[in-house]
Amino acid sequence: MTFLTRYRPYRSPLSALPRELDRLMDEALGTMEWGRGENLRNWFPVTDVSETPEHLSLRLEVPGLSRDQIKISVEDNMLTVRGEKKQETTREDETFYRTERSYGSFERSFSLPTHFDKDAIHASLEDGVLTIRVPRREEAKAREISIEGSGERKEIEA
Repeated sequence: MTFLTRYRPYRSPLSALPRELDRLMDEALGTMEWGRGENLRNWFPVTDVSETPEHLSLRLEVPGLSRDQIKISVEDNMLTVRGEKKQETTREDETFYRTERSYGSFERSFSLPTHFDKDAIHASLEDGVLTIRVPRREEAKAREISIEGSGERKEIEA
């Protein structure tokens, strides 16, 4: 049997590409198993890393986690954040039709540049965002250098 497709002269053949890529990735990764209530994707917090003249800042999204479920460690110049988001218990008579939330353990490691003070790290958790600040070492902070001399030009005779 042949199916007819409506002709759309102004529609780009590439317009369906993003949707098709999403479908292929879902198939390849096996994102979820229906009915069991288990998300099979590995979970890890997305992170923003930024730098100011004063500090290096890492912001990790960790919704639903408390301070007790997150561990931060530093070894050499490697900052590591570990945690676990436990799956909520469900009733035996509860049937899931879709499960999209991710659960499980995660570990993220970040290499710290040597001009930051790994002994003065500060971390806070607010509204599901873990913020880690690593201050810049004093000797690495920008400073102005004074210029000696009068600044006048001297003529040289040949």
